[in-house]
Amino acid sequence: MKVLLRVSILIFTFVPVVFSQNSPTLEHLQTEIYQIIQAAKYSVVTVSAKTSHSIIINKQEGLFSFFKDSREEKKKNFWIVGSGIIYNHEGFIITTSSILADFKVIKVTLCDGTEFEAEYIGTDQRTGLAILKIEEKNLEPTRIGNSDEVAPYSLVMVLGNAMGISPCASFGFVNGFTDGGKFILSAPISPGIIGSAVFNLKGEIIGIITAQLDADVSMMGPTYLDYSQHNGLAIPINQVARIVNEVIESHHQKTNWLGIELDSDFLTENKLIVESVIPGSPAARVGLKKGDQLIKYNETDLLSAKILGNLINQTRAGTSVSINFIRHNRALKVFPRIERIWPAGFNPNKPRNLTPKLMNESIKTPIQSPIIISPEKFQQINSRMIQMENEIRSLKNRINK
Repeated sequence: MKVLLRVSILIFTFVPVVFSQNSPTLEHLQTEIYQIIQAAKYSVVTVSAKTSHSIIINKQEGLFSFFKDSREEKKKNFWIVGSGIIYNHEGFIITTSSILADFKVIKVTLCDGTEFEAEYIGTDQRTGLAILKIEEKNLEPTRIGNSDEVAPYSLVMVLGNAMGISPCASFGFVNGFTDGGKFILSAPISPGIIGSAVFNLKGEIIGIITAQLDADVSMMGPTYLDYSQHNGLAIPINQVARIVNEVIESHHQKTNWLGIELDSDFLTENKLIVESVIPGSPAARVGLKKGDQLIKYNETDLLSAKILGNLINQTRAGTSVSINFIRHNRALKVFPRIERIWPAGFNPNKPRNLTPKLMNESIKTPIQSPIIISPEKFQQINSRMIQMENEIRSLKNRINK
């Protein structure tokens, strides 16, 4: 008993000493974290998009819904809220297209609460990154880091709009990389955090969060997913910067096109042989085919692919040109009309509509609670539900007869 008492006294007298020794270190760490957030937060914005959502109202409940179809589609306006980052002093904002579905109005709110109506520039269809623009000169763009230097298990900070709090900071690790080079993050991904910036410990942006990873569980009934526990995917900033620069450049100018690809095997011989024709292109509409050898463009000899490219770019969009070519030793001539298109991957149109949601009119805000079950149990319940549906359908047919 005396031994235990002595051990307890030693423990309780030792613990305060440990904390008192570490306290300056913890306070220093807190100060450094605060400084990182302060340096980064002015480039973080909240992106809000006003849109409409089709809701199919079912006025009947329970078994009555099987016997009488009284569905009605209604459209309701609401706001989708997410995050973004200030890219440069010209007012370009990086976000994701998932926030902008069928938008009517887009607003960008700075960390000090200043609000701007934003212009939609375009989306990169390959990644879902979207670019906006606001008219404001006194902006603090993000500091761009080098995402190629990010090592596995690097500690990172996510800063964005989470649950309506902006800027909201959370920390996590880069736990791995996808085949496409995206970061797999263990940081909490809460509602509104999509489009947020990922910073290193220098306060430099190293990625943009574009998706969250769902838990691999079966869910039944009215479900509530705890999004704060989900991991996320982030596009490295080196890739983001290249894409953003392409989108901004694409916004300023389109490119002329004929709609063909040349066989590279013959280019060294200065022979322009068509390798493929893009469906719906000017070349496809006049009947150019694989294997055709292009000879002249508006009576100018085509001695190289560079000459052809320059001639197409110098042609005014909407102008019909003459192209002489050889097909199966026959000299032929077509008159395609040169068009202007956006570069590959760039989409100047707003993201597509949200899908309609089925709701019951009598339940405005259903209480949702998590129900997590095993796959085996899910199969049992699902089989029983199918059996009940068949029985009700059979009963309905008998009543109608």
